[in-house]
Amino acid sequence: MSNRTAASAATSAAERPQSAPGPETALLPDAAAKERVRAFVAVALAVFVMEAGVLLAGPEHVGLVILALAAAIALVVSGLSSPVTAVVLLLMALFFRLAVPATGLPADPFILAFAGVVGSATIALARSRGQAPRLGAVEFAMLLYLVWNVGSAIVPHELAPSEPVGAAEIPVDRFILTGTVIPFVLYVVGRSVFRKASSVRVLLWAVLGLAAYSAAVSILQFTGPTAIIWPRYIVDSPNWEGRANGVFNGPVDNGLLMIMGFVIAVYLMHRSTALAQRILLGSVTVACLAGVYLTYTRAVWLALGVVLVLGVVLGSGVRTGFALALTAASCGIAATWSTFSGSDRDAGGVTSANELDDRLNGIATSLWAIAERPLAGWGIARFTEVNTYYHQQWALDVPWIRGYSVSSHHNELGIAVELGLIGLALWLAVLCLVGYRLISAVRTLPDAGLCDRGLTVVALLFMVVWLVIGQTVDLRYLDFAGAVVWLIAGIAVGRAELHEAEMRPAGVTRFNTTLRAPVGTS
Repeated sequence: MSNRTAASAATSAAERPQSAPGPETALLPDAAAKERVRAFVAVALAVFVMEAGVLLAGPEHVGLVILALAAAIALVVSGLSSPVTAVVLLLMALFFRLAVPATGLPADPFILAFAGVVGSATIALARSRGQAPRLGAVEFAMLLYLVWNVGSAIVPHELAPSEPVGAAEIPVDRFILTGTVIPFVLYVVGRSVFRKASSVRVLLWAVLGLAAYSAAVSILQFTGPTAIIWPRYIVDSPNWEGRANGVFNGPVDNGLLMIMGFVIAVYLMHRSTALAQRILLGSVTVACLAGVYLTYTRAVWLALGVVLVLGVVLGSGVRTGFALALTAASCGIAATWSTFSGSDRDAGGVTSANELDDRLNGIATSLWAIAERPLAGWGIARFTEVNTYYHQQWALDVPWIRGYSVSSHHNELGIAVELGLIGLALWLAVLCLVGYRLISAVRTLPDAGLCDRGLTVVALLFMVVWLVIGQTVDLRYLDFAGAVVWLIAGIAVGRAELHEAEMRPAGVTRFNTTLRAPVGTS
């Protein structure tokens, strides 16, 4: 390099805007290790608190109560000091929401954990000295959609927000919190706070660990020993007999998480060089695929097939893993085609007509309801009531009783019934804006580190599989999956913006506003 070239490079480096020290600046190796240790300790404490809550039965456990309280305080301190830790604790709370009751607590653990995420992210952004990414069109569309949800909850409606006749009323505030607020907030947190490769790595391994647990209990449910399975309702009182229900006690939620686990494992295997780690990740991929099969749920199988095909097309560097899984699945279907194409759902058949009739009658009811109240809809969380008192029949050869008095089996139609075409338009605006940013990131980011193009492909695959599942279920009920999908999408968008800012010369403006240096650079 000539002296002139070296001097020019030094001058450019000096003129490049530097990010001020903050909580999300690039970590040295020892600092990154400390963050991983802190996250691990927080997770261990969370598990201890949950186990303590299960064991507590009376005043004879005063000592255990004191220990659990001390662990809870440590969790609060650790979560507030690290947004990564706070987010991991929230995901754990959502994952074990059914397994760990909120007895004796002022609120459900996931609500307390979500408050910790908001507090921790607020502290981190405040300490970043105004260098956090600015809110844009996506966040504005999210805000409008959220306001429309809240307005629908406030305005009186003809029908009550309840489950089928005789069941308890749906708490609308909680429905909005888990189905809309938490996913959107995690998108913003992911975009604004998760700027370090070490943070993303901790998150991916945390989600992978939960997926591996789901795969383990799913396999053990069919192969045993069932005595070691926890939570016990997986064995004693599953919502769906003969299917892998998992911790969520539902095959759709369970299958969706295991598909995510498979994608993460394949991606991390591509980035890993340690043999032991690659063996571990390979074992998780096989377990997740087996667990997905054991759900015996056509929507989950379809979602996996779409992910495998897209992984082969988009997964530069990781195509081999997706191609091998796609080949194995295709060979398995071909070898058992007569069973696979049969109507015996317990044996894995996919041509059973009952579920199809449920969907057809649900579609007929949705179209009728939208035509009756097209703009503002029937009110949030009212689909089940509409489907109880105004249930429609798709055709004369479809039994009228099929799909009666159940929640929506199509996400967008359910939103249109409850929030009207205005609410549906706002929701689609959010999806289109985020989808555009993810697709742009896949096309422009380099395939270099952990948080570049590969992570964006993972985020895009998550969003696609989530939307595929949404063609057969109302996604607002899948709280854990929604949280993970939107969090990873936010992280991917944030990393794309970081790369764009690094490529833009200093002083260049966008939308008449000088783009500030991102918070982190790792």
